[in-house]
Amino acid sequence: MNDRREALETMDGGRELMGKRQITILCSGFGLGFYIPGLLAASVFKERDIATEVLVFESYLEQDKRDHIADSRTAYHNNFALANFSARMPMDIRSSMDYAQVELLLEAWAAEERCEFISLSGHWVYILDLYREKMLPSPIHVDLLYVDSDLAPSWKSLKKFHPRYDEHYYNACLYDTGKMAIRYEIPVLPGAPLPFESRKRRLVVHGGGWGMGTYQSTIPELAGHNYGLDIVAYDWKEAKPDPGHRYWMNDPEWCSWVKSGSGLHEFPPYIEIAGEATNSYAAEADHHWLFDVASEAMAIVAKPGAGTLIDALASETPLILLEPFGSHELSNLELWESLGFGIRYEKWREMDFSVDVLKEMHQAIKNRPGERTNYVDHYCSRVALMKR
Repeated sequence: MNDRREALETMDGGRELMGKRQITILCSGFGLGFYIPGLLAASVFKERDIATEVLVFESYLEQDKRDHIADSRTAYHNNFALANFSARMPMDIRSSMDYAQVELLLEAWAAEERCEFISLSGHWVYILDLYREKMLPSPIHVDLLYVDSDLAPSWKSLKKFHPRYDEHYYNACLYDTGKMAIRYEIPVLPGAPLPFESRKRRLVVHGGGWGMGTYQSTIPELAGHNYGLDIVAYDWKEAKPDPGHRYWMNDPEWCSWVKSGSGLHEFPPYIEIAGEATNSYAAEADHHWLFDVASEAMAIVAKPGAGTLIDALASETPLILLEPFGSHELSNLELWESLGFGIRYEKWREMDFSVDVLKEMHQAIKNRPGERTNYVDHYCSRVALMKR
């Protein structure tokens, strides 16, 4: 009975929102690129006085499957080839779902007459299909929000096992690979980004939310070319105190699918290691801490994940592109190269790690053509027209 009552309560301390407009943002904690953008969108909706609830798919997996995620994360961190192989293997997530918890969720949504959803992961579509059938003939509106320029693994798996998955929903794509263009953007903070001339001669180096890829191998070479480094560590043993570098990491105790003490899914708390000093910080209320670090740097050295693209655009910080994870990140890499917003690490090395190249790419992002359409504003105006 307690589980049922909790499922019927809202995420803002138990205050019921029966009859009030609320947009449910459906994220995944498997990669922070499908989690952080959802929280950022929720922050923008809040600025427009629209209530949201953020949910994370892994909360609705069977416990043993959820426990196994930590093993996968460590394996993919240690073996990037294994991670890329896994990205090519379709998975029918339905066999891993906790249907008792799913049913409680559907009952809660139905009791509140939820009708607006934004999903950043293909895995949620199976649950949305169940809810749509439950609510017939009342309609629901669902945006399938693609934060990569090609289908990420959850969408590819969904398409294999459910080819017509999008026939009742709206495909919202941030990027148009046919035109090599940006359609919509997810802002992070208001205000103009820091001019290039005011930035420190520093680079942010990271491997995405799971610390994957070749980023660690670049550190000695970059350090030898007079750049200070802000390195995102995967765990404590990677954080080596150094006077020229700072090490950062999400608090190892934090987990994206475990709610905070306030009953919300929030941005991660974080740790900074500078020299011999270690400082711990609470989560930011409206954005992720790494954005602040990237906003002061000359470039981000990373694989081209969805969250990294959003950070680069919002902070006008160019990307030094490392080996991508999966075909969706390869598509991201090609898009950023085409737009002049990034350069492959090997090519930048041939240019002797030039600062001038970084400045040119910063200017390309700053002066990017076309309208800068905020995805949240696009959503609000489109859904408002549909409801007339």
